Order: sequence, then C-alpha cells, then structure tokens
Amino acid sequence: MAIFALADLHLSLSCPEKSMEVFGSSWGDYIDRVRENWVSLVTDSDTVLIPGDISWATYIDKAEEDFRFLSGLPGRKLLCRGNHDFWWTTIKKMEEFFASQGFNNIELVRTNVIEVEGCLISGTRGWMIESKESIDGSDNRKIYERERLRISMCVDELKKADPEHAKKHILMIHYPPITSNKSFTEYADLIAGGGVDICVYGHLHGTAHRKAFEGDYNGTRYVCASADYVGFRPEKIV
Repeated sequence: MAIFALADLHLSLSCPEKSMEVFGSSWGDYIDRVRENWVSLVTDSDTVLIPGDISWATYIDKAEEDFRFLSGLPGRKLLCRGNHDFWWTTIKKMEEFFASQGFNNIELVRTNVIEVEGCLISGTRGWMIESKESIDGSDNRKIYERERLRISMCVDELKKADPEHAKKHILMIHYPPITSNKSFTEYADLIAGGGVDICVYGHLHGTAHRKAFEGDYNGTRYVCASADYVGFRPEKIV
C-alpha cells in the first residue's frame, strides 16, 4: 500500500507520430519500459501520482488508447495537468469519459483533495519559474499569478481537510516550483508556508535535469519524478 510518482509519460499510443523516441536513445522503447517497470514495482493496492504530461492526444476522446494502457497498469492513478495535456477539459467531461470507458482506477486532481493511505493529496499545473524577470511584462505573468492562486487553493484545501495536520500533505505540480539554483522561490515559499510535506513535480527532460532540485526546502521534501529523470520507473515517495 505504497504511494509512487511518475510524471511525463507522454503516451503516444493514440498518436504514434508524436512518440518521444524522436528525442534520442534515452527515450527508446519508453512506453514498454514504463510498462515493465510499473508492473514490477506497483501492485493493485498501491497508488501512483502522475503530475502531468500524460498523453499527446489533443482531445479526450482521442486519448482512449493511452488511457486504456494507463488503466490496465496496476494500482490507483491520480492525475494532474501538464503543459502538453491539451486533451484536458472540464473535470465533469473527463470523469464522464473515464466512466464510459470503465477506467475506474483513474482520478483527477485539480485543487481538490484526495486521501490515500493516510496522506492528503492535492495538485495543480504550476508555471515556469526560470527567473522573476522571465515572467514580468508578458502574458507569462498572468498565467503565473493564476497558478499561484491555485497553489494557494491547494494549500487551503489541505488545511481544511486536516486542520491539525495529523496526516502527511502531498502536492502534485507539473512545473518545478523550485530549481537547483533556488534563485526564485515564490511558489516554494508558498508551498512551505502552507505546510506541504512532500511536493512531487516533473517537466524537466534531458539537459534540463541539471535544474532539478531534490531534498528539503523550508520543511518540504521535493521529488522530481520526470520519467526520463527516474529511468521510467515509478518513484516510491511514501
């Protein structure tokens, strides 16, 4: 009854022309590798957090093969949105789609709270935080502020669900809220100030792995679960 995390699956069974294998040998046979590693580690009593970039499909009804693959893997799956999840629509429409296909082990996380094994989990997409300058004076600032509000909502919902903080609080977020140089930490400060115990993120690939921050920041443990960062193996976090 463990909790794992694996981000950036970039499934392309529904649209094989978008396979990540075009990015080099490190992505070779990545879907088969995900399957083999997942089956070897995860049981049906476990939960896997998937913080974004799940399927390359553009619309939810075009993602059926990808979600059939995901549903067929062991365990309960909790998903939040990534920057390439263009299929993401309203929660109601997505839940109706999953129900119609019998994908009853897939659930959605977007500022709501789901309890798993005595842990409370919330999530959102986040946004790029290369530097403060990179988001000022552009449309990025609007998105950045919107996601800051959503992080606040996640934190508030976790507190409401567990005012005494008797349970472990976990935040799923696609973009890293803090990078290795720790130069711009508004999101991370908000997360730490909200009492989040573990923050799981993805998004970073290839040479961008050097930006990954893992470990403790102001009482929150950060885990990078990008698929190619963790060797396409679900990372046990609890």
